[in-house]
Amino acid sequence: MLRFLMLIALCLSISGCGLTKVPDFIHDRDVNRLDAVGVTLETARNMATRNGFRCNQSLDRNRTVVSKDKVQRKTDILECHKTSLDLVCPQRRYVVFNADPQSGRVYSVGRRITQHSCF
Repeated sequence: MLRFLMLIALCLSISGCGLTKVPDFIHDRDVNRLDAVGVTLETARNMATRNGFRCNQSLDRNRTVVSKDKVQRKTDILECHKTSLDLVCPQRRYVVFNADPQSGRVYSVGRRITQHSCF
């Protein structure tokens, strides 16, 4: 039994997958702390960069998105991401800023986490 536990501990320490993953609720908290609704996309980019995110250089302009209420809306989108320190199976955490094309102000902030498989 002790050998089995040591083997599991060794596998986790080598791959690092279990040690540097961020749970959903912590990522949600980090994104909520940005408090970017109402600011310009450039300000949102600066806020995300200060919090360790890397943002796309270009905006996805005038993209049509459909809300949960089936309403179509034109939006400018800026996507930023952080990557965990794992070399084998990194986790990528995204924050997506949606802004009104006319005012340039962020009206919603989305988030998601992409897990990469380990071994």
